[in-house]
Amino acid sequence: MDNSIRILAVDQARNCGWSVWDYNDKTLLDSGVLSYPASVSFEHLLRVITEDLWMVITEWDVDAVFFEDTQYQMNIDSFKKLCWLQGALILWLKQNDMLYEIVPPSRWQGYCNARGRSSSEIKEKINTSAGAKKKGKALTIEYVRDNFGIETDNDNLADAVCIGFYVVNNIVLKKGNK
Repeated sequence: MDNSIRILAVDQARNCGWSVWDYNDKTLLDSGVLSYPASVSFEHLLRVITEDLWMVITEWDVDAVFFEDTQYQMNIDSFKKLCWLQGALILWLKQNDMLYEIVPPSRWQGYCNARGRSSSEIKEKINTSAGAKKKGKALTIEYVRDNFGIETDNDNLADAVCIGFYVVNNIVLKKGNK
């Protein structure tokens, strides 16, 4: 009997980052980004993201899904859309009897050293990380480069990898228990 547990970590957005992990071995199996152009309406986006994530779940035989909680970032319209997307994901996961949990950003960011640096350290990281405009984004991109060898300037991909890394090292799961 195969007792391995596979998890999917998601940073949900129009450019949705994802990572698949072997929970038992704490190893990253695959990662990627699902990108949708602005021409795709948000209502349609809610459906296609869930369909595309279902393909990842099926391909990798995923047992549980973890995704980042939404946080207000000065743009109420973006915040509302991210909340709607989170709600659509929760409904879809419940309908498909999938184990899931929402991970607060502060938990995985703290675990992956993507916050809590000195202002001079953060300024230096912002200036040296290509494509990163915010301090947490630069630190997360740096973390996945240094710890997983992933060269990217896509902060959603970096966030998904860090969320998965946090989960396999901090959340207790057992095969067969929902």
